[in-house]
Amino acid sequence: MTLRRLLCVTLAGAVCAAPALAQTYKWKDAQGRTHYSDTPPPADARAATEKKLQPSVVEQGPSYAEREAMKNAPVTVWLGNECDKLCESAQALLKSRGIAYSEQRITTEEQKQAFATRFKVKEARVPAIAAGADQLMGFSADAWTRLLDRAGYPAKGSAKPQPPKPPAAAPEAPEGAAAEGNGQTAEPPAPR
Repeated sequence: MTLRRLLCVTLAGAVCAAPALAQTYKWKDAQGRTHYSDTPPPADARAATEKKLQPSVVEQGPSYAEREAMKNAPVTVWLGNECDKLCESAQALLKSRGIAYSEQRITTEEQKQAFATRFKVKEARVPAIAAGADQLMGFSADAWTRLLDRAGYPAKGSAKPQPPKPPAAAPEAPEGAAAEGNGQTAEPPAPR
């Protein structure tokens, strides 16, 4: 029974798709009238021509609302050097909504200070988001959703997920800076 349904659906799809790739004919009859048809012209037709129509392709892209939101309120997300569950949840929310965003990793003291200055706080807390002038520190799915809604982003955008960025390489310690006792090079802890 299932195979029979599959065959019927496939056959119906082929029949419906056939006109999309059909040929169009143009000809003049004995009285000089021009005709257009998807069937070949009669044998006595004059000036018969045949056109093969190509199916049209509509490119998908951001909607008007999404383009306007991206122009008026671009999204930037700040994350720590080693992202924890909150950062992963924040990225998952943006991915599920299809929001295009730029990502800033806070890895140095200078970046921490710039972040604190922008958000007018004493200490950097990530994840954080800005959409235009509207910004939030910390992650709450409801709060981030409201921020994106206020910025005009649709519930489902068209941005493709970004490939994960490779972690920043740890700076090499100068020679002779081996940790005592084990002969291994000591690495400074990465800022969060």
